[in-house]
Amino acid sequence: MPEQPPSVVARLLTAVAGELDELGRTAAGTADLGTRLGHARELLSWARDQLPGDTPVTAPAEPETARDPTPAEITAYLRGRRPDSADEAHRVRMIRGGFSKRTILVSATLDGVGREVVLRQVPAGRKARSLAPEFAVVRALHEAGIPVPEPLWIEPEANALGGAFFVTARASGENFGDVWGGSGVSKEICAEIARIYARIHLADVHGVETPVSPRSTPDELRQTLDWQSSTLRKREITIEPPLASLFSWLRENIPANPGTASLLHGDAAFSNLLIEDGHVSAILDWEMAHFGDPAEELAYLRPSIEPVLPWEDFLDEYEQAGGRRPDNASLRFFEVWSHVWRHIGCLWLSQNFVSTGRYAAAVAAFVHGPRFLQQALRSAFPDS
Repeated sequence: MPEQPPSVVARLLTAVAGELDELGRTAAGTADLGTRLGHARELLSWARDQLPGDTPVTAPAEPETARDPTPAEITAYLRGRRPDSADEAHRVRMIRGGFSKRTILVSATLDGVGREVVLRQVPAGRKARSLAPEFAVVRALHEAGIPVPEPLWIEPEANALGGAFFVTARASGENFGDVWGGSGVSKEICAEIARIYARIHLADVHGVETPVSPRSTPDELRQTLDWQSSTLRKREITIEPPLASLFSWLRENIPANPGTASLLHGDAAFSNLLIEDGHVSAILDWEMAHFGDPAEELAYLRPSIEPVLPWEDFLDEYEQAGGRRPDNASLRFFEVWSHVWRHIGCLWLSQNFVSTGRYAAAVAAFVHGPRFLQQALRSAFPDS
């Protein structure tokens, strides 16, 4: 990643200070304390390497952030939606994480019953093209018996609460992982993940529009690479030589005979899993869902699975549940593909951090991004 100006480093230091302040107040109840402290340490090390010793660092202006809705505002929305109801919101809490949508947890009384629901909201002023397809995917999978949050309703246009959103029931369970895997995930859970993804890949949902365009045929994969390169240039993100070499490798190694297109989650990280009583209770965040080769999903999962469950054992579970075992060439291609895509996502988030100062964006951009790039290079060029 290119050297950053002092203003970016100043914003980073401000974000790290905020994170450490929060950890100081909540450390006793923070399950991932060690991981979060490690991220802060890596960010401080990165910041130190960016600046000569005599470079002045001026604190940046505070970025503008969207105001959180109040219980009274959500109550007014609920009753405006159904004027004859006595629906009421009691508590509202923003959930950490997520970059393209806000996630809002609401404790409410709906139809006389106390419930916790989750709003997945597009920030005001942004287009909501992927919102309805994501909701449709969640609804189709819920009807197919896949563990996803129960979809309730969608508000497809801007409204009294701001941007468009959809609502699901809050899924039970806790998250034990991040983009690299999870220390609280057992071999049994990994085997269950294999079986669940086999069911997802076999699900008969081909009439459903997905948030992301298909990526199954060689032409579609090639078009996606071209689109990604073009988008980086439009965002004025420099394609450094290591990334350029990976784009070339991917173009030269596109599988000639891809597997049958299946519905893929598209971001099958452990950070999108909830676990309860030793079982997967829900798979969250389907905004990257698309039709593609199941080998793409399996390759995405592999770095998280392999430290816990031997990879061949995972593939055995997947195959026994009805999934098709991928060939080694396809699996290697999509391993490089997934690492490159995640690295590029982190490059985009470096711009998000510059504009918003969000700590999570800094971790993604300056901690995870370089790791994904190194993983991609090792997979593509193991002898280098």
